[in-house]
Amino acid sequence: MPLPFSPRLVLWDIDKTLVDIGGISREIYAVAFKAVTGLDLERMPDMAGKTDRDLILASLRLHDVPKPEQHLTDFYSALAEATEARADEIKAHGRCLPGAREAVQRLGALPSLVQSVVTGNIRPIAEIKLDSFDLAGPIDFDIGGYGSDDGERATLVRLALRRAQQKYDVTYTPADVFIIGDTPYDIAGAKANSVGAIGVASGGSPADELHATGADAVLASLEDTEALVQLLLG
Repeated sequence: MPLPFSPRLVLWDIDKTLVDIGGISREIYAVAFKAVTGLDLERMPDMAGKTDRDLILASLRLHDVPKPEQHLTDFYSALAEATEARADEIKAHGRCLPGAREAVQRLGALPSLVQSVVTGNIRPIAEIKLDSFDLAGPIDFDIGGYGSDDGERATLVRLALRRAQQKYDVTYTPADVFIIGDTPYDIAGAKANSVGAIGVASGGSPADELHATGADAVLASLEDTEALVQLLLG
């Protein structure tokens, strides 16, 4: 029987779209920063929508650490270790955002719809965050775009799309691919690749800002699962 829709690829942002771990993220950065540099993290740039690569480099430059690019690999390892050490704290004090679990599970039940992530997090952190709130099962992490891949969201989208097409031997058209995120960075990354952009006003960016960036649709939250399904399949 033919599918009722062509194959779909859904790429989720994580922080403030699916989960929120609050100030724990900064604590993790502080521990990793100390481990790599021996210095205290006194200043840090705004984290919203940024990749781990950009945050690491910016933080190192703010503290006048020479040759910051040479510290990236060590910093990624330190971030992963610090996050793993706080997995219980993330579960206890973080939260799955309203409707996120239902949305991921509902999409996971649709034939020929693949879910992954385009996130500023490095892969180990992405996996820990989603696993902490029972969101990891339907997500194919192998094809994601991560904060260690590049500093540009548009590049992360391209990488994820390429990885998905290679793994699943599917040529996705732009109409078959959707980015779902809470910041203008997510929307801009989608638009740069001519794929669908669905904004979720669950973070610091209001709906009108997401619309102004070019979102094809904006949801107040993920609680209306059927509305999300219709956007993806319609």
